[in-house]
Amino acid sequence: MSSPFSSAELQDLISKLHRLEQWQREVESQRGNQPAKGGYTRGDPKARARAAGPVGAQQSFPGIPQLASLWKLEEEAGPEFSGPAFGAVEEGPGPLPDLCEEQCIFISLNHREALQRVHLAYSAGFWARVSLEKFTDQVTPLSFPDTASHFIVLRACGIGGYVRFASREHFNRLRDQIFAGGLVAFGFESFAELDVFCQGARITVPPLFVPC
Repeated sequence: MSSPFSSAELQDLISKLHRLEQWQREVESQRGNQPAKGGYTRGDPKARARAAGPVGAQQSFPGIPQLASLWKLEEEAGPEFSGPAFGAVEEGPGPLPDLCEEQCIFISLNHREALQRVHLAYSAGFWARVSLEKFTDQVTPLSFPDTASHFIVLRACGIGGYVRFASREHFNRLRDQIFAGGLVAFGFESFAELDVFCQGARITVPPLFVPC
C-alpha cells in the first residue's frame, strides 16, 4: 500500500512535530517557574506533590512491606541533581566540581585534609555508581571510619531505592534486617562528604530515615 503523503509532505510534517514538541517544552518550563495557583499543574513539581498527597506518603521507605514498616521518614530528599549525567566508566570521576570543593569548610579546619576527604568522597560516589550500572559488587571495601555518622545505602536486598541514616546504630539495624549479598553502602564523618559522594554518583541526596 502506498503512503498517502509524498516525501516532501512527510518531511514537512516531521518538522512541524519537532517545532510543536519544542514549543510544549518551553511552555511547561515557564509553568514550572511560576507559583502554583492551586490544584494540579503539569509543569510544577510542587503542585504535583501537593495534589498527590502528604510527603510522607510519597517518600515512604523504598523497601518490601516487611522492611518498610520498620522505618519512617525523618528528612526529605535533597534538591534534584542538576549536574552532568553519568557517563561511561572509562571517563572516570572527572575533575572535582567547584561546588564540591566549597564543601571543604564544613569538613575540617585543615584545608589540605578537607580537600583530600572531598576528593575521596567524590571518587567513591562515582565508583559506587559504576557498581550499580554494571550490576557488580561494591568496588571499594565495605568498611567505614570509626567516626562515621552519616550513612548512605544505594543497593540492598529488599530495597528498591536510595536511603540514608544519620547514625551508625540505625545503619547497623538495617544491616541486621537485610541479607548481606549485593549491599552497596558508604559511611562518612560529615554530611558534607555524603553530599559530595552523591555529586560523584550523579544522584540526589536520598531521604533520611529513622526507626519507627
